[in-house]
This record gives sequence, C-alpha cells and structure tokens, in this order.
Amino acid sequence: MTALFNHGPRRAVGLLATPALALATLVALPATPSYAAEPDPAPVAAGAAWLESQLTDGLIHNNQYGFDDLGLSVDVALGLDAVGGHDPAVQAVTDAIATNIDSYTSYQAGATPETTHVLAGSLAKALALATSAGRDGNAFGGKDLVAQLEAQVATGAPLAGRIQDTYDPTVPYEADFSNTIGQAFAAQGLDAENSTLVDPVTDFLLAQQCGEGYFRLNFAAADSPTQSCDADPAAAPDTDVTALAVIALQSQTDDTDIQAAVTRATTWLAAAQHADGSFGGGTSTEAPNANSTGLAGWALGVEGNTAAAAQAAVWVRGVQADDPEPCITDLTGELGAIAYDGSGHGLGRSQGIVAETQDQWRRSTAQALPVLQWAPATGTGPIATVTDSGFRKAGASVRVAADGIAPGDTVCIARSGDLEGLLTAGDNGQAVGQVVLPVGTGKRTYLLNNNESELSMLTFHALGAKKLGLGVSKTRIAWGQLERVKVSGLAAGEKAKISFRGKVVRTGRANKSGVFATAFKVTGKPGFAGVKVVGQFANRANAKTLTVTR
Repeated sequence: MTALFNHGPRRAVGLLATPALALATLVALPATPSYAAEPDPAPVAAGAAWLESQLTDGLIHNNQYGFDDLGLSVDVALGLDAVGGHDPAVQAVTDAIATNIDSYTSYQAGATPETTHVLAGSLAKALALATSAGRDGNAFGGKDLVAQLEAQVATGAPLAGRIQDTYDPTVPYEADFSNTIGQAFAAQGLDAENSTLVDPVTDFLLAQQCGEGYFRLNFAAADSPTQSCDADPAAAPDTDVTALAVIALQSQTDDTDIQAAVTRATTWLAAAQHADGSFGGGTSTEAPNANSTGLAGWALGVEGNTAAAAQAAVWVRGVQADDPEPCITDLTGELGAIAYDGSGHGLGRSQGIVAETQDQWRRSTAQALPVLQWAPATGTGPIATVTDSGFRKAGASVRVAADGIAPGDTVCIARSGDLEGLLTAGDNGQAVGQVVLPVGTGKRTYLLNNNESELSMLTFHALGAKKLGLGVSKTRIAWGQLERVKVSGLAAGEKAKISFRGKVVRTGRANKSGVFATAFKVTGKPGFAGVKVVGQFANRANAKTLTVTR
C-alpha cells in the first residue's frame, strides 16, 4: 500500500484529539532554525515499532480497565499508515475493526432497538480508516459504511451537511456527540468514495472555521438558526481540530476555496507555534503537549511548511523514549514510545509505562508519530565550546557536551558505567549538561553516547580538599633574609601561591613530583608573621607562623 503523507500532501488520514495533562518543555529552539532537508528515520522507525508492539490481534487492549479500545486502535492504524511501511499492522487493525464494526459505530442505550445510539463520528472515522487502508467503504465488515454515514447527514437548512447521531432523547444522558473532528473524517471518507454528499459535508466543515483561521471543536446547538463558527462569540480555538481539518481536506485542495481555507488554517497554526516548536491544544489542553504538537506539525508538514514541522518534530523527539545503555531507566525497554509531555516523560523514566499511564502513552505516540517524518538528522546554529583541560575542584559542577547529534535525540552521560544524567540535543545538534565531580583527587572520565554510538569522552582532573606539606628553612628568621619554602603534596602542574603577612609573594606550579620550591625576602616589623600556601583551590592549603627578628 502506498504510504500516506510521507513528505507530500496526498490522500488524507487523521486521528482523534485526546485531552491530557500539563507539560514541561525540553528542547529550546530559535524561531526559525534552518535544518537540513534530509530527515532522520530513526525516531519514526522506533515509534512505529513500539506502536506495533502494543497491538494484540490487531487491537489495542486497555489493561487498566480490561477492554479492547477500538477508537485508539484506529488511531494507531492511521498513524502507522501515515508514515508508510507498516501495511501488515495497518491491515490487521482494519480487519479487527471490520469484525467489530457494529460495536464501534453504535451501542444499545436502552432495552429496545429504538434506543440504539448510532455514532456518526465513529462511522466517519471507520470510513476514513477503510479508504486509507484501500478497502471498499460500501462493503466493510458486511456493512455499507458510506450509506450508513450518509444517513447521518442532515439535509435541511440550516443543518445541511452536518453529521449527527441517531439516539432516543428520552433515555437519560443521551445526546448528540458529533463534533468537528467527526465532520472532518466524514468529509475525508465521503470524498474518497465519491459520495454525492461530500460537498455539503465539506461545506459544513468549512463553516466551523472562524475568520482567524482556526476550527472550533463543538457545533452550535442543533436548534440554532446559525451554524457557522463566526456566528458564535464563544467559539474557542482548537489546535488539534484545526490540524485534523487540514489533514482531512488534503484530498480536496484542488478546489481553490478549500485550499484557501486550508491556507488560513495553516497560517493560524504557524502563528500558534511556541518558540520551542511545541503547540498547546484546545481550552482543556492549553499547555504544550505531544498530541497537539504532533498533529499541528503534521498538518504544517503536509502543507509544505517543513521548517515549522521540523521544529515540532524536534520537540516531540525530546519526549520520546530513547534512553540508551548504560543509562538504564524504566523507559529503556520502551524505545520509541512518546510521552504526552515532559512531566510524563520524567515519570516514565522513574516508574516505567504502567497500566495507569499506558493509555496516555499510546495515544500520544499514535497522534505524534507522523510529525517525526520531518525530524532533522543534523542541527543548525553555533556550537558552545566545552573543554576538559585544566584542574577542577572536586564537588564542583562542570559542563559536558556532545556535538553532531540529531536535534531532540537523547544522550546518556555515564561514568564508570553508571548513569550520571540524560540530555536532549538542542536545535544546534549539541547536548550540553552539568555533572558534579565526586569528592577526592583523581581523573574523572565521562562518556556521552546515544543509541547509535559513543559521541564524546571528557576527562577532568579533580582536586579534592587537602592539607598541603609546607616546609620552611627557618621558623625564626631575621628581617631581610631569604626564607626558603618547599610545598609538597600538590598535583603535577598545580598552581601554588605563597603569601607572607597576607600578601602574595611568590606563585608557580608544582613539578612532576608535586613539589613547588621557592624563596622570598622577609620584610616587615619584628614579631610573629604568617606564611601560607594555597594550591589550585582554597581548600588545598597550609600555614605556619614565623618569628621575625632584627
């Protein structure tokens, strides 16, 4: 099967937006970094492999509550189909959805057949899956999805083209759950099947776009005389919905009006992107998150704004599980999974992906995977200079770095095979971090690597606190005479300074044996006078008291 949206706008696929939690960003980017055109295939391959590993007989099983999640299974298939190269998994999901089509598109809300609730959004999404997977929407799982979906499309003004559920309003808690996401899938699926209703359905979808360019999530009330977004002062911007509309409309952009609407939407999306490449979602998911960033970046990418898509991909890659050995965390065995945000990524490193968090990781990965098609292989921008030459104070924080890394990639810092820290490469392809040198004197070597190779090795010569040896030729010495001083216990090449009566009188470096010998002329008033030696750092010192005579 031909891959969809592999760096070019063709037949559209889409995913359901998912509410989630708050986020801490990981990768700081300039507003418009200029990445190399060639992407890095590693994050897409890892994410797709992880998604495939979550399928059981073509379905995602929710281990927390013990049920097969059909909607999320469709999301996984659409995400895999978008990046291409995973047709067996896509077809396995499609087969499983076809087998369970009735339970996905409807449910029994009461005791009689009249209380069957038909879900227009699920019908639309199932049709989008079927057509994306190359199936016949008129005969899918023994059902004519096209006819079923067409039956859920309103025909009379002012609702003409609006998808709507069939339900019994006398049953408690029943309502029409249709929204703009389902409308986008309906436009996509009906267009693929050349339905006679594709034009009114698409027109109603376009009516959900406000003048600023964004699409709203919820329709107006069914009894409202006006159904457009601009007529609703309470209409709120929604990044996920706007992105999904752009993706779903790709197959109709030969229509100039539709292309104009898509252009307005992508212009709005580009303006909504944060400086670090991330996006927030709607009113309940305003903080930056992988779902919104993935969908928005995907939409921008298929519409040709590859620079913005690359920024989004770098941010998403920064919350992707990619913890290399020897930096073993509880995510090391989950290579490719994408966290909802930085907080979720950190929690996964400390406790793994457990039943209570598994659903969020799966949804984030399914929706964010396609944007990784634009993840850059090389960085851009200046590289900070990092050196390990010279002496460093034990217990001090020192900077370590590795260069030439794909932006957003994870880098392990290890010493003697033990985890010291994990870094995320910035847009310049450099990962910079801090480590604290252990106490004591000695050479401390740090290795930095990713899952592909060793990147750099830095060795610091740490000097710990120490009472240096201090020998003087005379403890009782006449004014004007030379006092000979010998300092021992220094490191070879270590700086040393001699002070007399509080003033520095000699400086130098230790020889290969760690000895510094010098002499100075005794001055000042008769009486007690202090002589002190300080090595490279103030905690390496010694002092003696001399008696000065006339």
